[in-house]
Amino acid sequence: MDCKEMILSEDTYDIITDFSASEFLGDDNNCYERIGEDFLILYLANLGIRNPKIDFFPYHNMPKLYGLMQLSPSGETPPGAAPFDPASLIASGITQVQRPPLSLTGQGVILCFIDTGIDYQNPVFLDENGNSRVLAIWDQTVQTGAPPDGLKYGSEYRREDINLALRSEDPYSIVPSRDENGHGSILAGVAAGSIVRQGSPYIGAAPGADIVVVKLKECKQYLRSFYLVPEGVPAYQENDIMAGIQYLVELANRLQLPLVLCLALGSNQGDHMGYTPLDISLQNLGTVPGIASVTAAGNEAGKAHHYFGSITGNTESASVEILVPDGCKGFFVELWCFPPELFSVGFRSPSGEVIPRVPARLGQMQSIPFFLDRTRIELYYEVVQSTSGSQLIFLRFVAPTPGIWTIQVYASGNSRSEFHLWLPISGFISTNVTFLTPDSYTTITAPGNSVYVITAGAYDAYSKSIYLNSSRGYRRNLRVKPDLCAPGVNVTGPGARDRYIQRDGTSAAAALTAGSCALLMEWGRNLPVPRYLSTYEMKNLLIRGAARNQDLFYPNREWGYGTLDVYQVFRAISTT
Repeated sequence: MDCKEMILSEDTYDIITDFSASEFLGDDNNCYERIGEDFLILYLANLGIRNPKIDFFPYHNMPKLYGLMQLSPSGETPPGAAPFDPASLIASGITQVQRPPLSLTGQGVILCFIDTGIDYQNPVFLDENGNSRVLAIWDQTVQTGAPPDGLKYGSEYRREDINLALRSEDPYSIVPSRDENGHGSILAGVAAGSIVRQGSPYIGAAPGADIVVVKLKECKQYLRSFYLVPEGVPAYQENDIMAGIQYLVELANRLQLPLVLCLALGSNQGDHMGYTPLDISLQNLGTVPGIASVTAAGNEAGKAHHYFGSITGNTESASVEILVPDGCKGFFVELWCFPPELFSVGFRSPSGEVIPRVPARLGQMQSIPFFLDRTRIELYYEVVQSTSGSQLIFLRFVAPTPGIWTIQVYASGNSRSEFHLWLPISGFISTNVTFLTPDSYTTITAPGNSVYVITAGAYDAYSKSIYLNSSRGYRRNLRVKPDLCAPGVNVTGPGARDRYIQRDGTSAAAALTAGSCALLMEWGRNLPVPRYLSTYEMKNLLIRGAARNQDLFYPNREWGYGTLDVYQVFRAISTT
């Protein structure tokens, strides 16, 4: 197979590693891509192994799977209706800065989306002359066109290709990129859409910005099987997202334009402190002038997928109970904790079968059968995780018997020891697999725990209340997240067939925040001495302008530093 075939093949494994891992590169396994300054993505023959073993491919090197921070439907309007409700834009201070004297629209800024694609024919993505506002699309799922420079798969389409397609009787014969899901198109519309049409106006946060889109390919089947993600649920590999970020940065550099990245994907995998490979890739961009990264906080607060516990002394243990319904084929759990204590686990099945404490040993992988329940648990101990320094216990439940499963958690020290467990995000796990005593805090999804991204939670612009499922902070090491909250309830975006739809969730909040960043980026770029804002600078400007309730203390786990208010940013920085 050539390199492109290896990248796309189900018969190869994708490995994320650093440049020092030359031992992976053999004569027959030399397909790789460089991602930034820190990572290589290797594509290796699977040697006939249909299910990867985590002891052969260490946890840090296996791509994590990310899902859509799905916008749950809250309404749809018929064609021709006047759907646009500016409440979210007004509450965010966006409408005020779009008007004179500031008159900011995001012009001269690229708004970028790594998601499910874009409906490039939708009128909200066209200018007044009917030309596309989409600068480029890299569709990782289409292999008939030329890939971007420096990358080996997918097809890139530039604005001239898209305009040609728009004038064609069969646009998809020229640009065959579609958004079958609709999630990416809604995000782009909320952040950058614009249309003025009699009876049906629509405007997004940054209607003057250019748009660039990366449509992600679905994850490989071996990863879906290993992580036990149900079929049909959109799931995307960490390394494809990282490649998308590299493509966007190189494109912006080539065009010499600032960019704002909107990343409305999330995962419950990882250390929840910002040390996954994707986190590190974003961290490396955090202080780069002219680049701002925005991500959704996640919709996990009310899903009972997080457990927080503690143990005092090495003579007791903590019982963590998981409810498993009928029909669940399997799931995984990650337990994370800090040194110096060394944690270990035992198990009790719904039928009462007990597996005593399994001592923790470096790199130990053990398959534990349950004879009464016909269930298997695969247990992996990573005593010192390579990037965060924390301990990881990875548990994979295969064909679990319905009922209450108990994980017995032990610690080796004599002091009070804290630990966290996470189930996969909603959609990646059977409905109603939950912790019986969950904790709604520390539920920010990756990459929202990275210091150098702007992490947006969601709230209702009408009731001024937090969105029920908006993920709560803080990070596992108690650093502040989310950074702020933006409207994420009944937010209007473009749908199919000239319809507009209303959606709830932190995806919508991230789109509004990204559009706001494009407005601030335009402002900085147009100063007498142009100033290209970095993510870190942008975040601190938004924090200074955030609206805060005088009855609450800030920062806090629900709201971060307050609610998005772009207009107040300008008032804050003009106050002497």
